[in-house]
This record gives sequence, C-alpha cells and structure tokens, in this order.
Amino acid sequence: MFSVIFEVHPGEGRKDAYLEHGKVLKPELENIDGFIDNERFTSRTRPGWVLSHSTWRDEKSVIRWRTHAGHHLVQEEGRFEVFSDYHLRIGEVTADSHPPQGHAVREQRLDATEVGDAKVCQLCETVPRAGQALPDDLTGALGLALTAGGLVASDVFDSIYNPDKTMLLLSWVDADAASAFRPVAPDQAERMRIRTVRVIRDYGMFDRREPAVLPAGRPTGVAVSPTLRPLRHGRRRPTRHGCAGIGVTRTVCAR
Repeated sequence: MFSVIFEVHPGEGRKDAYLEHGKVLKPELENIDGFIDNERFTSRTRPGWVLSHSTWRDEKSVIRWRTHAGHHLVQEEGRFEVFSDYHLRIGEVTADSHPPQGHAVREQRLDATEVGDAKVCQLCETVPRAGQALPDDLTGALGLALTAGGLVASDVFDSIYNPDKTMLLLSWVDADAASAFRPVAPDQAERMRIRTVRVIRDYGMFDRREPAVLPAGRPTGVAVSPTLRPLRHGRRRPTRHGCAGIGVTRTVCAR
C-alpha cells in the first residue's frame, strides 16, 4: 500500500474553497482503481494548516489519480490561487496495525527520500470511547517524549468529518528511530490505528528538488466535471517555485 501525506495551508479566506474542491472531486477519486481511503484533518498546533491523508493499493494507483484530468485542474488552480504553502510526502506503508479488509502490507520498493530530513512517518489515529474525550496532551498520552531521539517533527490533527477522531503525525529520521516508539493507547481510547510509512518523495510549494516524476503526456481520465470552475489565471508562470506541480506533467507546464 502507498500513502499520500499532504499538509496544506490555504491562503487567507481560501480554506472553504479548498475543501469544496475536495468534495467535488470525491466521486471521481473513489472511482480510481486502487483507491482505498481519504480523510482530512485540521492542525491543533499550526493555525490554518490542513492534513489530507489518502491510502492506495499500490504506486500505480497513485499515478492514476495524479494524472487524472480533474485532479490536475484542481491542483494547478490550488498552486496559483488557493494554497499559500504545502508539504507533500508520498511513501510506502511498511506497517499497519489495522490494514483495510482485503489489503496486506507488501513492500514493493526499498528506496527512500534523498532530500527530506525524515525518511519515515508514523500516523497514529485514535478514536475515543462514547461519551469520553481524549487527553488534550495526546502526544504525552500516547507515550511520546518530544525529546525522543530521531524525532524530526510532530503534530496533532483533528478530523474534519469524523468528530473526536485525532491523528498524531510523527516524522522520524529513519526506521530505527520510528520503531523505538511504541504508542500506548490512552484509557479513553476505543480504538487506535498505527501506520508506518517509508517516505519516497518529499517536496513542497517552494522546494521542488524531489517532485514525483510522472509520465509525459496529457492528463488522463473522464471529462472534467462542469462543477469545477475554470482556472482564472490562464497559463502564467509560478513566481517562486518550479513549473511542475502536484499532478502536473511536463507537457502542460507553462514555460
């Protein structure tokens, strides 16, 4: 399985536009062969930041979506008109405490990012028991010391669409550092799911050293839904970053 960890900061007043685009694309996303699930969260520690996390059967499934015409259109508009910043990591799931039914953890690639400080991410989803609330200090409740060796970054997110569900996102320098942390479920937790992801691609809006390499050619997929409003910016050039964005193939980049 593959994981796409997309942390995005919509520009001022643009969060609703970002979420609306996600709703419009949802039917097409769910029809992509190999799509498993997707969920969005808001950060507790970084105001305005949103985490979109999706899971895929394999790498080919990710490529199908990233070259889909509707996804291409929305992501290009996002880079020019909606996002003020983003951080995108694509990786292979190496461990999952509760894998989706019909899916198993089978590693297909062994490489890791060459530019990212964190080679491994852990995603700890926690859902409380009915009528109970998880501790405010979720990091400590799960048994993590912020001084843990090899910990590059951590953040706690709240689910947008599933009230009370939380996500602790941890970034580790390598697999050994990640494996040393063994989350402990709080007493208030009904269930907890732990996933480990080896990061293969790591890049952002202004750091384009390691973008995903996609097949050259036109974006694929069905005709773009008429509910997706057209791009207003035309073919203008990005000002602070390269031309290849999320799901943007080289043949359609403005030069």
